[in-house]
Amino acid sequence: MIDYWKGSPSLVPRLERVVSIIAETVKSAGFPFDDLATAAARPAGKLLRPALLVIGSEFGARADPRRIERLAAAVELLHMATLIHDDILDEAPIRRGKPSLHSSIGVKEAVLAGDWLFSRCFLLGAESAGPENARGLARLISAICSSEIAQDAAKFSFDASPRGYFRTIEGKTAALFSLALYVGASEAKAGKKTEQSLRRAGYCVGMAFQVMDDILDFESEEEVARKPVGRDIAEGLCTLPLIYALQSDFTGLRAALEPLTAASRSAARVAEREAFALAAATRVVELGGVDRARKDARRFTSRALGEIERLKPCPARDELASLAERLLHRTY
Repeated sequence: MIDYWKGSPSLVPRLERVVSIIAETVKSAGFPFDDLATAAARPAGKLLRPALLVIGSEFGARADPRRIERLAAAVELLHMATLIHDDILDEAPIRRGKPSLHSSIGVKEAVLAGDWLFSRCFLLGAESAGPENARGLARLISAICSSEIAQDAAKFSFDASPRGYFRTIEGKTAALFSLALYVGASEAKAGKKTEQSLRRAGYCVGMAFQVMDDILDFESEEEVARKPVGRDIAEGLCTLPLIYALQSDFTGLRAALEPLTAASRSAARVAEREAFALAAATRVVELGGVDRARKDARRFTSRALGEIERLKPCPARDELASLAERLLHRTY
């Protein structure tokens, strides 16, 4: 979604090249599901992760633009592959307002297409990054998988703590934001102090981003968010607004959630499950769960801005600070 960056004219051509690199890298006559993988690799999101890598590279003077853009493509391919697999695990029929890949072509084919994107990600990483950053990309997969396994195992238990939630989103989201900024700066030889500040800033931006993403599940309009309100609850996820609401009214809200466990066992009862989830989501807002979660998003954003303030004044610093603020106040 290049349009998201209309206010950043220097980033637009670079992200357009990243999208082209993704298309070139994924397409291969030797892969049986070539067309499926190519379709799956068409970026439909905000391209945040590749943009962060490019922004990070602008803090150093020794960046090779072609290598940076190929690494940015690798990061986005990694993200795309995890989304395909996430949708399969969550049995999600919709992704960004369109049918998810597995609901269109079948689970087995979608798993293979996701695996292909992972392989292309590692190919780009191995060709374009220094050895340590290539290893960092590989280690990140372990963190993402671990977080997804923990989240999946806890579905419909609705008993997460704030600490457990933060640990999960650290592996799911914040780690990739952090790595993207760090790798961009590292490959451009920005210097250890700058690289570490960017690593911490990326972590905080990623944490705030995921908290806001989970908040939007409770308050964004369906046509804007491109998914029904309360979708996370319907899928059995206990995100931060729900955790805080349960702290305020455990017995009453727990009773409202109880029918979801039984309804989740039957694919034929999707509409019923969504109705229960919508009622529970409304109650979460009434109990102040969203307001409390928003305070955490602001706290993480404030920490990110503090790290960014330590960086040398330059257009990249301004771009990063503006992005952190924009993500905090987004509606989709």
